Amino acid sequence: MASVPRRNAFRSHFAHACALLLLSALTVFLTSCGNFFSCEGKSDCPCVAGSTSSTTSTPTSTVTTTTTTTCTSTTSTSTTSSSTDFGYISNDITSANNLDGYAISSGALTAISGSPFSFGYSPSALAINPSNTLLYAATDSVLSAGYIYGYSIQSGGTLSILDSGTPLVSESVSSLAISPDGNWLFCLDADGTTLEEYSINISSGALTFINTYTVSGAPNGIVTPTQVTVAPSGDFVVAALGTGGVDTFTFDTQTGIATPSTLIQPVTSASGIFAVAVDQNNNIYCAGTAGLQVFSTTPEGVPTLANTYSTGNGAHSVAINPDYTYIYVGNQTDGTISAFTIGTNAALTAVTGSPFAAPPTVSALAVDNTGGYLVAAGYSATNGVQLYTIESGGLLTPAVSEGTGTLTDIPVTLALSQ
Repeated sequence: MASVPRRNAFRSHFAHACALLLLSALTVFLTSCGNFFSCEGKSDCPCVAGSTSSTTSTPTSTVTTTTTTTCTSTTSTSTTSSSTDFGYISNDITSANNLDGYAISSGALTAISGSPFSFGYSPSALAINPSNTLLYAATDSVLSAGYIYGYSIQSGGTLSILDSGTPLVSESVSSLAISPDGNWLFCLDADGTTLEEYSINISSGALTFINTYTVSGAPNGIVTPTQVTVAPSGDFVVAALGTGGVDTFTFDTQTGIATPSTLIQPVTSASGIFAVAVDQNNNIYCAGTAGLQVFSTTPEGVPTLANTYSTGNGAHSVAINPDYTYIYVGNQTDGTISAFTIGTNAALTAVTGSPFAAPPTVSALAVDNTGGYLVAAGYSATNGVQLYTIESGGLLTPAVSEGTGTLTDIPVTLALSQ
């Protein structure tokens, strides 16, 4: 009988050792995930470019090793997917106060149940959080009273307004952007002088004011605020100000603190930058009067002009696919879309067949989460919304069209699930 306690002790030690081994393996797994959890587990979460250092000590010396991480693009094995994404587009043909909702799948735009959604105001900006559970819609005081409303995205893409329809914030907004971790909302004011930041309660969608940042003025004193975006790395925030150029702000995703960094001036006082996008390596793409300008940056968002590429006239919108292999520019004056492949060091090559025909006065572009489709929105009762299939090499093939608004004084804005 004396052997029984020894067996129990052995089993206890064995179980303890197994638990430690499992904990160790789990720790290694979590450590290796890096940006996985901060990006909410999505397959297209960006890596973070930069440098890390490790120190190894011996009895006689200390050695510090620095490792530089450069994010590389991945290539999709298929340009289409059977999964469904949702798109929300303002400026409906029947009423400027409506928002059209579409399910995007298998080369089709299918109206979401309840679409068009009657908002009672004209959305000037839209933004969807990374987990695709919240939609924020803003108004411009030029069109109506300036507010930000919140909506929960239900199964099938239907919308349910938050806080019983009470505006979450009183703010006149020209553009909205949500940080990659889903915790922070940035609002570029319609007056072109300030950038507001709010923290997001990811459960309720409630917004809490964090800070106001002053944007730089233009050389000629004229600013046309058009777009704000957050770098996929979370390192900085970028605001396009039309003839005011582009402002960058260093950003700390942990604290939510943004710090004014650098102003990119327009080529001339008569030219402007109207749309911006940032890739996984912190390169900034600026679309405007000068065409498409590409800037390399430091992690703080300090830019250096790398190259300039010709586009059509009136470049006012830009979109990059989730793999960071293609970039598209909407040319408002021409009604065309310029397409480029993104190579090493953000070198661009025009896609065969570019530019492609777009909706009249195309004003907004977005690529869906699968990377298989691009949506372009402009002003036409028959083909104001155009869905394209993104083929091999970045080629755009028209899939289906829908009508949208015809009043160019009411801006078209769109947001796709991520």
